[in-house]
Amino acid sequence: MAKEKKEKKEKKEEELKEKKEKKSSQAENADKDERKSKKRKNEDSQDQVKEKKSKKSKVEDNVEKEKVIVVEDQHIDDYRPSAVKEEDNIPESLRLEALPLSASTLKSLKERNVKQFFPIQAAAFDHVMKGKDLLARARTGTGKTLAFSLPMVESLKKQKAENPKEFSKRGRYPRVLIMAPTRELAIQVQKEMDQICSGELVSTCVYGGTGYDNQYYAMKDGLDLIVGTPGRLIDHIERGNLKLKDLRFVCLDEADQMLDIGFAEDMDKILNLINTQKAEEPNAPNHQVLLFSATMPDWIKQAVEKYMKKDKVTLDLIGTNKQKTSATVTHYSLPSRYQNRTDILGDIVAVYGRGNSGRTIIFVETKAEASELAMNEKLVAMGAQALHGDIAQKQRETTMQGFREGKFTCLITTNVCARGVDIPEVDLVINCEPPTDVESYIHRSGRTGRAGKSGICITFYKQAQEYLIQNITKRAGVDFIKIGAPQPADIVSARASQNIEELKLVDPAVFPYFTQAATELLKAFDGDAIKALECAMAMICNTTKPLPSRSLLTANNGYITLLFKTENSIRNVGYIKSIIQKSYPGLAYEDTIAWRMLADYCGVVVDVNEEKVKVEDGSIYLGGKIWKDGKGVSLEIPKELPELQANYGTQQSSYSNNSYGGRGGYSSSRGSRGTGRGASRGASRGRGSARGRGRGGY
Repeated sequence: MAKEKKEKKEKKEEELKEKKEKKSSQAENADKDERKSKKRKNEDSQDQVKEKKSKKSKVEDNVEKEKVIVVEDQHIDDYRPSAVKEEDNIPESLRLEALPLSASTLKSLKERNVKQFFPIQAAAFDHVMKGKDLLARARTGTGKTLAFSLPMVESLKKQKAENPKEFSKRGRYPRVLIMAPTRELAIQVQKEMDQICSGELVSTCVYGGTGYDNQYYAMKDGLDLIVGTPGRLIDHIERGNLKLKDLRFVCLDEADQMLDIGFAEDMDKILNLINTQKAEEPNAPNHQVLLFSATMPDWIKQAVEKYMKKDKVTLDLIGTNKQKTSATVTHYSLPSRYQNRTDILGDIVAVYGRGNSGRTIIFVETKAEASELAMNEKLVAMGAQALHGDIAQKQRETTMQGFREGKFTCLITTNVCARGVDIPEVDLVINCEPPTDVESYIHRSGRTGRAGKSGICITFYKQAQEYLIQNITKRAGVDFIKIGAPQPADIVSARASQNIEELKLVDPAVFPYFTQAATELLKAFDGDAIKALECAMAMICNTTKPLPSRSLLTANNGYITLLFKTENSIRNVGYIKSIIQKSYPGLAYEDTIAWRMLADYCGVVVDVNEEKVKVEDGSIYLGGKIWKDGKGVSLEIPKELPELQANYGTQQSSYSNNSYGGRGGYSSSRGSRGTGRGASRGASRGRGSARGRGRGGY
């Protein structure tokens, strides 16, 4: 038995030893496998690094092929025309002598009083002359038309000097093709080109809405440059009138719109037709593609790949600069109900656009709205005219020419005038509502503040559109100044100032005709010359009775905007409402609209029926009871709107009277839950309180 036990024990020890050896072997193998795995990972990692380096190298090779030039912070303020800036202070690179221009081109520029270049003009010239495709972006009003016109015209003039016979042949095909999205812009570009051509080159413009005959005969006689809209260009190409095989340059003005969905198919067709016609001609020359615009959405960079060479140059004078609009334009936003806009448009023009003394462009979204506004009584008095796609082309051209020449000073238009159209000395641009895309706002506001001059852009918006204002602020770098509708005193003051300027122009020779009348007027006011003049100005300005009040906050006639300031921050407008409810029973909830919190939470603004507000001896009466500052709250009638809390269009109370309840019920512009007995059970967080049904009516 002892022997068996001993054998069993030895056997058990051997089994344990084998297990340990086996376990040790497994651990060793696992270590080996782990080391091998790490080695493989390291090798794979090294391969990935090599692959990334290889890819990076390829990308760098491609970047070398495509030259990208970004010139940031080039504000137009720094490059004002020499009429404003001393000629000695013009940077060397922007002087006319800096570019190798022909004598005829220099002469035409000087005749137009051009004494210096803008950065985009100086920067683009050499790249185009060296045969590079060019994608260029610069702010509105900085001379992009001249930037692409100069090098193309200079190139053709050199070719003509080398081979004059080629430029005198009848029926010769054009060497430059420029495409624009609108007829007005196409006409303007062609005129600009024609001036620089100095009679040495022949150009024409083709667009819809006019007959084909004159355009056909111009091509039959022979052209050097042609400008047109895509639709009419395709018509002439398909009819065989326009041959494209001799093109040296293809230029797209306002390239982002030209390559957008609305024009993409036509653009693709024209560019393919160019390639097809050139493929059929063995000796056809290569052509350069030039794309110019004030905005370059991300998608455009992908779209241009199939149209431009890999070694193209991208020239960006905006870069990562936050501000995408012209640096000389002041941007205002004006809250207003839609139905109030027609009433105050004329007053806006009178106050901010110098009335009949300055030019104003009013942008609307529809053709019907443009025609309707052109009948507005106040705008008709300024000779306002409408311009949109449904108006006959001949009338459109007459209207544009009349506006340029100052025959009338107010143009009401759709987006046909939003891009590229250069009208001198536009003082004011008005958007009747904010455009839904930021690019449209950039182009519209760019109709003023051109060539270094200052301008104003005012945008109306209603409650639900406030997010569009915030979107433009974020994406275009626009700092809007919030203003209210012009007050009666502002309107009268503006009219008086305009009349004073006109009075200064009266010939002194006619003064004796009015000596007796002036003497009688002075006598009627007991010799008080100031009162006599005030009366005369009131009559001249057609303001013989007090004007009705107008809200700063909503532009409603018959309402006065009140500002309640608090010493400490408050959570919501309910704090002020409860004070009014308890202490001023003569002011009912239906007498107030548009409660809004101040941005710093230290006050509230509200519109109150003018019949419930009275100012006497420096005191303000609400509902017949004098206001007394108390509980850390003061009251005033503001002349300008203070900074208000952002409104994203989801609050029901901001411009309505639907936010009232009993004690404590309220609706904050930042949104919170109604509290107190007057708050509705349906009030929800973040959306302002629902209408309360409690006591008191606030």
